[in-house]
Amino acid sequence: MSTLNEYRACLNDLAAATPRKKAALIRSLLPSIEAALSSGQTLKDIWVALEKKGLAMAYRVFQMTVWRARRSKKTTAPRDWEKSNVSSPQEPLQQSEPLNVEGRDPLANLRRLEENRPGFHWRGTNSQRKVMSRREAVNDKGKR
Repeated sequence: MSTLNEYRACLNDLAAATPRKKAALIRSLLPSIEAALSSGQTLKDIWVALEKKGLAMAYRVFQMTVWRARRSKKTTAPRDWEKSNVSSPQEPLQQSEPLNVEGRDPLANLRRLEENRPGFHWRGTNSQRKVMSRREAVNDKGKR
């Protein structure tokens, strides 16, 4: 059991250490970068401030790394630290009603989309379909 605690302590120490890769560092600083951007600072001002603190990265590389980190869902920042930030008031909380499984139609959205498709769509149904014998099929080739 003591090795399990030692492994956890080792992983906690590793998670608390500064990332070796600059992209991981930017991802871990992303909530702070977002807060600075929302307060009115420009990305260039943020880069200059970080460069003064020792970040050796060209502005274009910094800009692309921030852009990729913002697009990515994967963050290396601790989850509880992100939740302590102020939540955005623009997103109202939606109260969802429990779904009634018996009365729910799983294909309702598909049917609605199928009815409202723009343009001409031929539904390849032939009501006069009959089974041909091999001889009729061969004779039919010459009629084309």
